[in-house]
Amino acid sequence: MPDTLRRAALAVLVLATVAAGCGPRSVALYEKVMGSPSYRQVTESATRTREVHDGLDTRFILSATWLSKPWVAAFAEEYSNIYYLDTARREQVISRWRQESEKHVLFFVALYVPEEKWNDLEKPGTLWSLRLVRGDEVDFEPAYVRKSSMHPEEIVRFFPYSGTWYRAYEVAFPREAGEPAGAPRAGSPRLKLVLSGVEGRAVLAWQ
Repeated sequence: MPDTLRRAALAVLVLATVAAGCGPRSVALYEKVMGSPSYRQVTESATRTREVHDGLDTRFILSATWLSKPWVAAFAEEYSNIYYLDTARREQVISRWRQESEKHVLFFVALYVPEEKWNDLEKPGTLWSLRLVRGDEVDFEPAYVRKSSMHPEEIVRFFPYSGTWYRAYEVAFPREAGEPAGAPRAGSPRLKLVLSGVEGRAVLAWQ
C-alpha cells in the first residue's frame, strides 16, 4: 500500500476509534472530517450511477445527484458544520445553490471517459446529447451545462463518487421538466437523465 494511502487509512481508523470511545465532541469532530451520516444518506439516495462497457473496456461512467430541496437543506447544514459558519454566512454561501434549485431542475453530474478530450459536456460542439425525461415521456434539453464551480477538494468532500479522473458539471433543466403536465405512464420513473453519444447510452432514473 502506498504511503499516502497508508497514512489516510490510519487517520480514518484513529478518527473512528476516537469517535467511538470519546463521546459527542469526538463524534462531531469525526463528522466534520468524514461527513455526517445524514448528509451522506441524503446524497446517496439522490445519486444514481451507470457504467457503460464494451466487453471488458469501459466506455464511460456517469453519476449524477439530483439537487432537490431536501439535498440543498442537507448540504447547507453540512457546509456550515465544516466551515463553522453562522446562519448569515451559511445563507450567503448556499444561496446560489438554493436559487438555482428553485429555478431549475438541477443536477451535479460526474462523467468519466477514458479519452479525456471527449469529456466535454459543457462545450457547444460536444457530440454528447444530455436530456431530462419526465414521467409523461416529455423530454427537455439543458438550460445550461457548465463545469462545477466548486474547488476540487470540495467536490471530493461533498460528492465522493467524483474521483480524480472524472469531470464534474452542474446541469440545469427548465423548472417545468420536474412538473409533469399529464398523467405519467404506469411504472415510469418520475425523472430520467439520459446521456447518449458515440460511446453508448446511459439512463439514470429517479422515482
